[in-house]
Amino acid sequence: MPLLLVERLSKWFGKVKAVDGLSFEVQEGEIVGLLGPNGAGKTTTLNCIAGIFRPDEGTIRINGYDIVNEPVEAKRHLGYVPEVPTPFPFLSVWEHLEFIARVWDLPDGWQSEAKILMERLGLTEWRDKPGAILPKGVREKTMLACAFLPKPLLLLLDEPIVGIDPIGQHEVKALLWEMRDKGHGILISTHILSFAEEMSDRLIVIDKGRKIAEGKPDELRQKVSLRRDISLEEVFVRLVQEQT
Repeated sequence: MPLLLVERLSKWFGKVKAVDGLSFEVQEGEIVGLLGPNGAGKTTTLNCIAGIFRPDEGTIRINGYDIVNEPVEAKRHLGYVPEVPTPFPFLSVWEHLEFIARVWDLPDGWQSEAKILMERLGLTEWRDKPGAILPKGVREKTMLACAFLPKPLLLLLDEPIVGIDPIGQHEVKALLWEMRDKGHGILISTHILSFAEEMSDRLIVIDKGRKIAEGKPDELRQKVSLRRDISLEEVFVRLVQEQT
């Protein structure tokens, strides 16, 4: 059983089919990049996996638990950072981490791990600042720290490094690799193709809600008959253009 199993997922908004029969997996110890043009259905897919949207068709299982029929059990293994980081306006950075520790019922000792996360992500100087005044990059790092702290088996990230400074990006990448090496599964939706290629063990490309390609970067290059030294951007453009 894969850590995340998505089978024939479809989601409608009125007459618009945002996701159309999408199927894929994320294994333990794997980072998967989810790519696609604007409106391809990436964020809708993540919201369905996270239980925010109810699928109209198909099934989603997290560590074997159905997100619709067993939401509490499924979400015990899930962390999610949405595209727009929205911390609580009146809670400080530290209070956000304390809130997460209480919700997840983390054992004593979480404070030490939280302090390490804050140091690595450059949040220490913002420790007592409320969410309402945090700059965008700090908001993003705060939400990432909240996702990392409980060490969920499956982590969903929607554009996780947009607005984060280069030093912060470096630490985010290191933390993600550490989680992967410890057996966690990570699904990243991003438009930053260099980040996707650097981070991902496997890539999934979707367009108009459908999967159009899947594999390692070099496998995708072979799919469109391009050399190994051709950029992922060119591969992506070719794959999407082939659908039009």
